Amino acid sequence: MSQRIVSAINRLLINSKGEIKSRLAEVVSHVNLTDTSTICHCYCLKVDANNNLRLNDLIDFIDEKILEYAIPKKEIDEAREYLAQTNSTAKIIRLRKKAEGLFTDLEKTGEGGEILLYILVQEFLKIPQLISKMSLKTSGQLHYQGADGIHVNYDSASSTLNLYWGESKMYSDMNDAMGKCMASLKSFLLDPQSSGSVQERDLQLITANISANVNDPELEDALVRYFDKDDDMSNNIVYKGLCFIGFDIANYPADKIQKTTEVVVDEIKKEIQAWQETLAKKIKNHTNLELKEIHVFLLPFPSVAEFRRIYLETIK
Repeated sequence: MSQRIVSAINRLLINSKGEIKSRLAEVVSHVNLTDTSTICHCYCLKVDANNNLRLNDLIDFIDEKILEYAIPKKEIDEAREYLAQTNSTAKIIRLRKKAEGLFTDLEKTGEGGEILLYILVQEFLKIPQLISKMSLKTSGQLHYQGADGIHVNYDSASSTLNLYWGESKMYSDMNDAMGKCMASLKSFLLDPQSSGSVQERDLQLITANISANVNDPELEDALVRYFDKDDDMSNNIVYKGLCFIGFDIANYPADKIQKTTEVVVDEIKKEIQAWQETLAKKIKNHTNLELKEIHVFLLPFPSVAEFRRIYLETIK
């Protein structure tokens, strides 16, 4: 039973050939923050041989991922099957248009960070998305209320289902971004199960939409039991956290200032300890949050506002 669940969940993972690594450089990864159960990962934008940041190209890459991020797996599987049977990409193109319509053009949108969280978690942690929250929106001009991402894996040793609640925050100021991210995440990880818990609506949506997002009857049946509060298996869900935090730094190349990727990475490494200490303090501001396993991805930008502007131009 356990191995079947693991295999079925692994089939939800959309693999890559590491394309994100041509755009982002690793600063540190899998660093355990002192006196917490948080694991920190930090990446930065790469600089090409012409002293240009790979920012626009990163946003193009995000744009290429919106279909798999926003559209339920069942619809993607059907479009893939149609392509195999007919050699026609018509249904894939239709899904791409549908995905575009789900994204907002609101100036303060955080959807770019949410997709980056999805990309980084799939690429570096290999934890698949359980449900496409974008497909649940009623309007492209609205933001979905709830977690910014929901991912899942299975622990065979303990027979527990790990449900990862995702939050993404992008602010010019690092302190603001870290503080608001932890304030948003805490209730998803710490609220006890009840009809009034912050997770309740998302859990109901998972159950109601599980067939479209999983498209695997065997896995669907197992997952439904975990999410049924009347089933004893509901006692075997472990809540964990995933965070993407973007903020501004001045370490990147600028007018008349040339830097290589290696120089940028070295400069950030001199600051990363202080960043991690700040992050640990933000976590400890919320009682017991330090006990929860949380993977935090830090990605500094030359300007979060500029990232958001280019993202909106590209995605629409």
